[in-house]
Order: sequence, then structure tokens, then C-alpha cells
Amino acid sequence: MSNKNRVIVRIAGAAGDGIASTGEMLGKTCSRMGLHVLAYNSFQSAIRGGHVWLQMAIGPDQQNCHADQPELILLFNKTSPAVHVPDAKPGAIIFYNADTIKKEDIESIRSDVSFYGLSFKAMVDEAGLTGVAPIMINTMLSGALIQTIDLDVNIPLDIIKHRFTKKGQQVVDLNQAIFNLGANWVKGNVKSNFPKLVGSGNPKMFMTGNEALGLGLVAGGLKLYSAYPMSPATGILHYLATIAQKDKIVIKQVEDELAAMNMVVGAGTAGVRAATATASGGYCLMIEAVGLASMLETPAVCIVVSRGGPSTGVPTKQEQSDIDLAIAGNGDSPRFVLAPKTPEDCFYQAARALNMAEKYQIPVIVLSDFFLSEHFETIDNLDFSKVTIERGKFSTTWEGQGRYKRYEYTEDGVSHRVRPGAPGAMYVPCSDEHNEFGHVMSDVEAGLPHAREERIKMHAKRMRKMQTMIESGDVNPPTLEGETNAETTFMTWGSSHSFVQEAIDLLAAEGVKVNHLHFTDVYPIPREATLAQIKKCKRIISVEANMCNSMCKQLLAETAFEITEHINRWDGEPLTGEYIVREFKKLGSKKKELVNA
Repeated sequence: MSNKNRVIVRIAGAAGDGIASTGEMLGKTCSRMGLHVLAYNSFQSAIRGGHVWLQMAIGPDQQNCHADQPELILLFNKTSPAVHVPDAKPGAIIFYNADTIKKEDIESIRSDVSFYGLSFKAMVDEAGLTGVAPIMINTMLSGALIQTIDLDVNIPLDIIKHRFTKKGQQVVDLNQAIFNLGANWVKGNVKSNFPKLVGSGNPKMFMTGNEALGLGLVAGGLKLYSAYPMSPATGILHYLATIAQKDKIVIKQVEDELAAMNMVVGAGTAGVRAATATASGGYCLMIEAVGLASMLETPAVCIVVSRGGPSTGVPTKQEQSDIDLAIAGNGDSPRFVLAPKTPEDCFYQAARALNMAEKYQIPVIVLSDFFLSEHFETIDNLDFSKVTIERGKFSTTWEGQGRYKRYEYTEDGVSHRVRPGAPGAMYVPCSDEHNEFGHVMSDVEAGLPHAREERIKMHAKRMRKMQTMIESGDVNPPTLEGETNAETTFMTWGSSHSFVQEAIDLLAAEGVKVNHLHFTDVYPIPREATLAQIKKCKRIISVEANMCNSMCKQLLAETAFEITEHINRWDGEPLTGEYIVREFKKLGSKKKELVNA
């Protein structure tokens, strides 16, 4: 078994077998015991069918990675053995559905692991239980799993009670009995030597990045959320819909991504804090409306959850390749792009995005990705007191002198914004170039000397916001974490942060010192402060879940600093600490070869 004080669990089967509910049962049990959990859910783009699996790292300390080799596996269908048994750690325990998987077939794959086949039908018949559906095998296997790692079985029994109480006591009793079938069978048949997992006893939050993003928007004062469902961003819509009435938020599922973004722009123009979210392909449709927000100088927040592309690509798989897309648009236009690193960070960065959008009257793009948005993770606490609402130069009334200049030229590039309808502050927001009052300069006046003059001044005013953000300290340089005298630095952005932390711990156990340069703010990049951090690094290796080193290209464009060594992954699966260590050692070998040559 693992020499670490954690257990890696994998649950696999067909979509519809109850993989997610089994994982939820385990995750909630652990989180209520005060244990830390990180879960990766691998699924295909299908409602039912296909092959899915869930992998969880469980331990008393913060978990940074779901790891490569599971130590405890549950297999539901006959497709599972060939896919997952080869991945098992030597000495692993593998439970399987003996009603669908033949003993001789699965045991012929490996001889260095322990196999336990459970026949759901036979066990249910022997126990004399009636009214049992085949899908309920997931409850029995949950009992086997939770008993094997010696967790408190009273917690899942309570979860079952809470889940099925509305269906009556008979349903509760039946599900609890089936759970106990698996747990009691393990007591009499399985010997395991997993480390004793002792939690803090303080229950933890157990949530996805999407749920954390939604909660962060609410904490930041969100009042309108419009979206068109597109995986893997749909979870934000689902979550917000559950709390909308209580928190007095308008939720609109619209006909397409164009409508979603335009509705956000309209709400922002009216003085309402608004946001939307979509996946990579959906954002392509939103880009024109994002440019509209820049021209109108109206706040707008869009969460873009990256997935494997191009086009529809692999829609339920991992990729970090949308930095260029987030920055792109027709013409130069101000915007701010940031990328949270963990579900906890999603909460704070979502609220921050709303503040940045209003303070600078710009579109703000929050870059998430499939792994970050979809995976479950325990969170110790979210501090709502750290979230403040900054509305910038905004008022509900106009007390100024003379005619209201909505787009007044200012030193910082940000004009005073008054809620539409305020007496004395009437203006027309327009998508064409305009003067300080909002008068269009792009039609019959275009090309005339005074219109050219206005264009120069107005366009420079809008773009001046980018420098103001940096000079005011609202754009952060990368953080440098870890050993100050390390020979190597891993550079990351977004969700790659946690996987690199895992790799750094693995390398430290081998006596190799590596530190960590991480970007949260992706565009713009504060050049001088960033270069000051880079100068502290001896050798930098980028780690990105893409092929073309998106962050490296952005860093080169904004600072002229080039990173020449890279660790990449683009097969659709997320990075892991072990994967990074293997690739790092390959780079070390290549470097030696070059020196010897």
C-alpha cells in the first residue's frame, strides 16, 4: 500500500450505473469526518452509456492531486477490468460486480492485487430483501468501500436517511440494509492494511469549482445571471438556480450564447451586477458582445470554462488553451483576464471579477477549465468577510455641473457612471465611436478632422484603463512559492497549480528542490513586477495542459521573457503530480545529453 497517509480510490462503470452517487456518498462521509478529499470525475459526452470513472484522494491533510495509481477500486461493468486493473497500485484491493464480470477474466489480468467479487443478486436473495432494483448495487458497493477504509459507517447511513426520507421509511430501511450488506461482507471477508484516516472532526465544505464560482458571484453582489447550457460550464447555472429565489437573483436560461452575453451587457449598462458563463466554443459566439461592453464602457463578467478543442473537440475533457481567445476581439479593447487555481480560489476570484468589471467599466473574463470546474474538493472554510463590493465611479444620481459627459476624458481612463434614468444624466450608449457625450462620430462625421481628433482621444482613454489597473496595484504579478534557493522553478497558471504542488512534494522526498511561479492574473501582465519575480528563478519550466504553451506565449508578448523548457499534456486527462515528475526527469536527461554533446 501507499506509504503516504492517504488512500486513492477509483470507482468505474457505465454512465447511469450510479458512479457519481457512490462517489458523492464517499466524499460526503469523508468531509463530514473532517478529512480532505479531491475527486476527479472522468466522463464522456453521453447521457447514458460509455465508460466513466471517478478517482478520489482521501487523507487528513490537504489533497493536491487525484494521483495516477488507485489502491482501492470498485468496478461495476464488464468494460471496467481491462481499463482500470492495469492502473492499480501493486497490492491494491479491487471489488467487482460478480453478476456482470467473470472471475476468471478479471483475475487473469494481474496477480499482484486482491480481487473480491460480490454478487448483488445472490447477496440480496440470501438476505431476503425484496423490492430491490439492480441499480442499488452502488449502495452495496459503497458500504464495502467505506468499511474497507474503516470510515464511520453511521455517517453514510445518515446520508441515506436524509436522501430517501421523502420516499418513506420503508425505502430508507431498504437502502440502509443494502448498504450494510456490503459493509458486513467486508468485515468477514476482506483484510486490508490501509492507513487509518483520522479527520479533524470538523465537517468541511465539499463542492465543485463551478459551485464555488457561483457562490463567489453571489457573495460579490450578483443580481442577474444569464446563460445557455454548455458543458462544462452548466454547473454554475444549475447551482445558481437552486439559490436564486432566496438570494433574489434573476436567472435566465436563454436561447444561445449571443443572447446570454448581450443580456449581461444590457444589465451592466443599467447598473446591475451581471455575469454569464460558457465553454470554449460558446465564448466564440460572445466575442462581439464582449467588444460591445468595451465600447460602451459597461461592466460585464464572463466565466469561460475551457475544454478540449478546437471546434467541439473533446467536450468533457481537460485543456488549458483559451488565453488567446479570452484576450481576442475585433480591434483593441480593454479587458481583464484572470484564472483561479482551486475551488476555494474560484470563490474569491469570482467576487473580485465583479469588482474589477465595475471599477474599470470593462469586461472581465474568468478562465476556468474542465478539471477545475467539474471536480469535487473539500474546503475548510470560505471567509465572506473578505469579500467587499467596490462599485468604482458609480452613482444613482447626478450632482455634477453642466451637461453630463458619460464618456468624459479622465486621467485614469475611467469616466463617472450614473444609473440610467437619473435626472440630468441622460445619454445614449452606442456601439459606434463617439465623443464624451455619447454622440456618434462614425457615420457622416467619420473622416472629418474633428472626428479623427475625437477618435484618437476616446480610443486612448479606453485603453488607458489597462495601465491604470497595473499602476493602482489591482493587477497582481505572479507569486513565487517554495524554496528560495531551488535550482528549478515550475511555472503555472490556473488549475495546474495544485498538480505542481503535488509534484514538488514528490520531488522533495527525493531530495530535489523545486519552487513554483504561479500566475492568477493573465492579462494584462504587470511587466516590471513580473520580471522582478522571474529574476529570482534559475531555471524555469512551464507546466500547462495544452500543446502550444499558451501562458508562455503571453509572457513573451508582454515581458519579452521566453521560457524554453516545457511540460505539457493534451490527451484530455488532467495533469498529475506523478506525470509532472516523469516529464521533469525526461527534461533532465535531455539537458544532460545536450551538455555532453
